[in-house]
Amino acid sequence: MSLDEAAKVLGVHYMTAYRYVRQGKLTATRVKGVWQVTPHALSEFQRRADARKENPRASDDSRRTGDYVGELLRCLLNADGGGAWGVLQRAIDAGNDMEEVYLEILAPAMSEIGSQWQRGEIDIAVEHQATSIATRLIGQLSPRCVRRGRRRGEILIGGPAGERHVLPLAMLADLLRLEGWEVFDLGADTPANSFVHAASKINNLTAVGVSVSTPDSLAGAADVVRALRQAMADEVPVVLGGNAIRDLAHAQELGGDFFAEGARGFIDFLDGLAGGRTGRTSADQAGNAKSSGNGSGKSPGNGNGKSSGNGKSGNSKN
Repeated sequence: MSLDEAAKVLGVHYMTAYRYVRQGKLTATRVKGVWQVTPHALSEFQRRADARKENPRASDDSRRTGDYVGELLRCLLNADGGGAWGVLQRAIDAGNDMEEVYLEILAPAMSEIGSQWQRGEIDIAVEHQATSIATRLIGQLSPRCVRRGRRRGEILIGGPAGERHVLPLAMLADLLRLEGWEVFDLGADTPANSFVHAASKINNLTAVGVSVSTPDSLAGAADVVRALRQAMADEVPVVLGGNAIRDLAHAQELGGDFFAEGARGFIDFLDGLAGGRTGRTSADQAGNAKSSGNGSGKSPGNGNGKSSGNGKSGNSKN
C-alpha cells in the first residue's frame, strides 16, 4: 500500500507518517518516487506503538538498542539522505559515541550494501548513491571528531595506487583525531612517491597506515612500503590493513611492520607505541597480536565484511 493509505490506516496525517519513515520508525520503500509500506511493516509499527503505550519506560531502552543498522540500510538503499542523517542523529541522542556510530552502524550498513552489489542484488548506481550519501554523512559528523589539547603525534594514512575506497580512510581519520592524533589523509589511489612526498613534509611522523581493500591494490601497497623504506629506512612503522590483508604474516610479506585489524586495531597499535615513539622497535613492542581491542572486522569501522560500499568508495575494512 502507499504511504498515504498507511497514514489513513494509522489515523494520522500523511506528513506524520512520512516523519515516521524518516525517523526509521515505519519501514517503507520508495518505488518510482512513491513510498510503499507492506502490511507486515505496518503491523510491526502498530505492535511497537501499542507496546510503548503499555510500557513507556521501554522506549528509552529501545532508542539505545534500536536496529540503527537496518534503518540506515533502508535509507541508503532508497537514496534518502535526510532519513539516513535522522537515523544517525537518533543513535547519537540515544548515547552512542562517534566510534559506535562509525564502526557499529555506518560501516556495517555500507558493508551490507557492498555485499548486495557483489551478489547482484542491487545495481551499481544504487551503491554509488549510497556511497555518496555516506560521504555526506561523514562530512556532517566530522566536526564532532575533535579533541582539544596537545596532539599525541602525526599519522599519515592513504590507499595505494589502484585502491578505490575512501570511506574507510575518512572514518579512520576521524576516529584517530578523536584519540588526539594529527591525521594527514591522502585518500585513495595514491602513488608510492606521493606517500614519500607527504611523509617527508611531516615533522613528527609516528606511523603510516595503508588501506588495502581489494587484491588489485596489493601490488600498490607493496610499492608504497618499499618506497617508504628507501626514503626513511626503518624509522617509522608502516601498518597495513583492509579486506585484502589477511593477517600479520600477509602484511609482513608485503613489507609492512604490522597488521591492523580494523580502525580499533590501528588505534590500539598506536596506543602501544611507548610515549608515541616511532621506529620499528617500538612497533614490535606494540604487539604482534592482530590488535587487542580490534573489535570490528578489518576496517575502520569495519566494515565488516566488505564495508563501506563497494563501488568506488567503500568496500574495505581498512
